[in-house]
Amino acid sequence: MRMAILAAAAAMLVDVAIVAPRTTTTDAGRRARRDSAGEDPVERGTLRLHYVQKPIGYERYTIARDGDALNLSSEFDFTDRGGRVQLAATIRTRPDYTPIAFKARGKSYRFVNVDSEVRVEGSDAVVHADGADARVTLPAQFFTVDGYAPFAAQMLMLRYWKQHGQPRRLATVPGLPVNDVLIEPRGREAIRVGDTSVRLERYVVDGVVWGRETIWLDERGAIAAAITRAGGLGFEAVREDLEPALVAFAQRATRDRIGDLENLTKQMPLLKSGAYAIAGATIVDGTGRAPIADGVVVVRDGRIADVGPRAKVAIPPDAPTVDVSGKTVIPGLWDMHTHVTQIEWAPVYLAAGVTTVRDMGNEFEFVTALRDAIESRRALGPRLLLAGLVDGGGPDAFGVVYAASAAEAKQVVAKYHDAGFQQMKIYSLVTPPIVEAICAEAHRLGMTVTGHVPNGMTIEQAAAAGMDQIAHLAIRGEAGSDEVTRTVAFLRDHKTVIDPTQSWNELLGHAAGTPIAAFQPGVAKIPPPLNRVFSNAGAAGVDAAAARSRLERGLRIVKALHDAGVPVVAGTDEGIPGHSVHREIELYVEAGFTPMEALQAATLVSARAMKRDAELGTIERGKRADLVVLNADPLESIRNIRTVRWTIHDGRVYDAQALWRSVRFQP
Repeated sequence: MRMAILAAAAAMLVDVAIVAPRTTTTDAGRRARRDSAGEDPVERGTLRLHYVQKPIGYERYTIARDGDALNLSSEFDFTDRGGRVQLAATIRTRPDYTPIAFKARGKSYRFVNVDSEVRVEGSDAVVHADGADARVTLPAQFFTVDGYAPFAAQMLMLRYWKQHGQPRRLATVPGLPVNDVLIEPRGREAIRVGDTSVRLERYVVDGVVWGRETIWLDERGAIAAAITRAGGLGFEAVREDLEPALVAFAQRATRDRIGDLENLTKQMPLLKSGAYAIAGATIVDGTGRAPIADGVVVVRDGRIADVGPRAKVAIPPDAPTVDVSGKTVIPGLWDMHTHVTQIEWAPVYLAAGVTTVRDMGNEFEFVTALRDAIESRRALGPRLLLAGLVDGGGPDAFGVVYAASAAEAKQVVAKYHDAGFQQMKIYSLVTPPIVEAICAEAHRLGMTVTGHVPNGMTIEQAAAAGMDQIAHLAIRGEAGSDEVTRTVAFLRDHKTVIDPTQSWNELLGHAAGTPIAAFQPGVAKIPPPLNRVFSNAGAAGVDAAAARSRLERGLRIVKALHDAGVPVVAGTDEGIPGHSVHREIELYVEAGFTPMEALQAATLVSARAMKRDAELGTIERGKRADLVVLNADPLESIRNIRTVRWTIHDGRVYDAQALWRSVRFQP
């Protein structure tokens, strides 16, 4: 298992010593003065790029002096799961790193297109971004950067920041029209690789992408390493000579992020906990029974002590009553297909009413640390259930955990089981015999198995091999055809759970010319850097009618599965954070589910699939107090699922608007 090898290498070769933060002028400033004097005319660097700690490519940059200006050129190039991603960028600056011009074209991730250009003209900038042109007035201090790539651009941004007084907020373009970035020095540390020790300064950058990144500069001001979550899962860039320290860098970034979430938790007001009652709302308990008008839910120590009509529920004298008249209470929602790749997902999920998520593959060190912080209540966030990712190895494999033999299959399953994972997630390159070996070992240890249908297998073969659940909608044909009808019956007989991720299919498969807001109103509320990522999503060369037809075909199959008794659970594969859960539920109603059935796909059916329905999934006496208070009734219109006012997780009550704002979303 490559992950274990990397960890062992890091333990042997890397020593990280933390010393006090330093805020004096660094060598980056002195280097700028040398450049302006005609010394050190060229700087070159190479970063090894990694995705979930797997090496996938390089970024190479050069800085040259051109008269009174500095020119940075960067080539960003990697191959992920067989798909090549390339981006070229240039930045022209004054000697103090004030931008003069910027250009970036290509891709920074598989579905993230970048086509931006900035030309500074006096106090204005002429900006081309996302297919549109604009002239914006620049603040006194600003920098030009577009997403996490290239990392060399963020290196120059940090040099600029140092040269200009280290402002608390730094405006960046292109944006909507100008975006604020927060930069915070986190101290100095010595990284030792073999016999070499390198002193680095660590910074947290928040706002270039949605969420926090960690970047290390050496004493010359050159980038040594960067850890970001912008490409979905963990994306790492490390200078070639420091690559043996990759795991140590990732672990340091994880400690920073968990600490950030703990600090955010301390600042988040907790409206209620302990013993209390919420009274006056319509209660949709998720069981399928009729709603309870003028209902009461009594909560004590994180569990539901009683529930029912006000006339039949005695509120204990030590339980303060919260009046929620006119509102609707539903069970806490689930997202059964996500990758909680950054701490900002934790408050977002709670803001959206999501109290339990299944992580379908993540960086091991990060997701276990995040789960433990939430379980210990040091950090807020939804309950995390984990599926351990395993692929079949080779250059196109995903991640760093592989199984190509029965012995490796047992080792991988044991690793995840011992770390408290509930499931195994099989990825695309696992071969049929190894699928069977993984399933057998997982079942022996009491785990279930989910994942992709591997290459060369059909969905029926995957289920027959022991996969309990299937991610995405891997069914060919049209609903009602003999082929699809046989497949649906096979899945029903095998009690296979399907996680169709229709909101993800809609998001990536919509016609490129169709605004996302036409089907996903939540996109208007997300932070500018995230909005820019999704504004470039969509299928080129597909018109709106064809995209809708393809989506409707998938929805018809989802309905056929549901009608046949195949459990369908709501999952997003991330998508628009928080809002895609609501869209997934809405799409099930479009498919023909009743609002109650769609709600159950994201509550009771999901809880059953994870064998947690004895304590989660419905509002019943004795279960955990995972509740959502809505301003309107989703049974009247499923779109009311978006009207979250308060989220109650294990009895702790949070204000949805405060949660959204804590990570730069609009409520």
